[in-house]
Amino acid sequence: MRGIFKLLLGVAIFLAADAAAFRSGWYAPYLEPNSSAGMLQLTLSRARKHQSEWTEPLVLTLGDSRMNYSSKLANEHAAKNKYPFRLSHGGVAGTNPRVWHYILRELDPTARRYKAIVFPVDSFDDEDTFIDYNDYPIDINYLSLLLRWSDIPAYPQSYATPKYALEAWKASLFKGAALQQDILALFLNPAKRLEEARTTRDWWPNGSYDYLEEERSVAGLAIDWTTRAVTIPPGVDRQVIETVLLRPNAPQTGRYGQYRRRWFNELFARYQNSPTKLIFVMLPRGPIVRPPVQTVSSVIRDFAKQGRITLGDEHRFESLEKPELFRDGLHMNRAGSTLYGEMLTDDLQRILGAI
Repeated sequence: MRGIFKLLLGVAIFLAADAAAFRSGWYAPYLEPNSSAGMLQLTLSRARKHQSEWTEPLVLTLGDSRMNYSSKLANEHAAKNKYPFRLSHGGVAGTNPRVWHYILRELDPTARRYKAIVFPVDSFDDEDTFIDYNDYPIDINYLSLLLRWSDIPAYPQSYATPKYALEAWKASLFKGAALQQDILALFLNPAKRLEEARTTRDWWPNGSYDYLEEERSVAGLAIDWTTRAVTIPPGVDRQVIETVLLRPNAPQTGRYGQYRRRWFNELFARYQNSPTKLIFVMLPRGPIVRPPVQTVSSVIRDFAKQGRITLGDEHRFESLEKPELFRDGLHMNRAGSTLYGEMLTDDLQRILGAI
């Protein structure tokens, strides 16, 4: 019994130390700024700054790196047209609906902080790819500091593969274990890490808001879909073009639709009795649009029919799907992102004014 008591006491002390360091928020400012968890924390800090300083009704946009519009220029456009809201961007490169659920829990604990929340997608249909987002291990890196005791066992159980489920259990129970590489890098060169973290933390809220996309484009890019012959302009990364635009079609099993339904249901449940409007909009799909794939489901359209969400015009941004408005096979350049931000702001004014 004495041995069991010592073991339990040791576990309790370890959990207490882990919680004090990583659940209290103490470690968050010292994360590697360019890491997944670090970028997410920086984005949260910018959104919280907007909450505290801006007096207008806020519209939060989520998304991954493709949602690279300039919220600064979009807000200048809104102010010029006397629209009664401001856009705050809470998107983080590489994230998806599972991560968005936890981002919203942090930024909007009462589910009443925002006038609307905008979810950008590249299709209202559920196109399966060879990536299984149910088993997407990168999510664990983003969420290592956001997970709570109450997320056990639901979060680890959202992974089907035992290897990833185990990692999710570790991140939920012992944050230090999930962050061990980050902690090791900190101890190997603490002065460098602390300076980088401080500099980035001071710059990020205003600097990232002021940032404008690159001006370079993939003008001249062309694809013959019959022969799959591609013309790539000088200086454009062929591998990115081939990986993004020429990727093979995956079997359409409905797996992605199941994933979307699971995590958007989690999101919507928090806003069931909220005045916040949930709006889905299209992203420009690329500098060249891939041939359509016959999908087996459209979860987003189903939600719209149920009256749970509002859809933007599905064809609204097709005019932006051309090489001169993209900097690579996936991301808009400065001209494209500026036009997208202005068009998005106009659409939100029409949608919110009509609701």
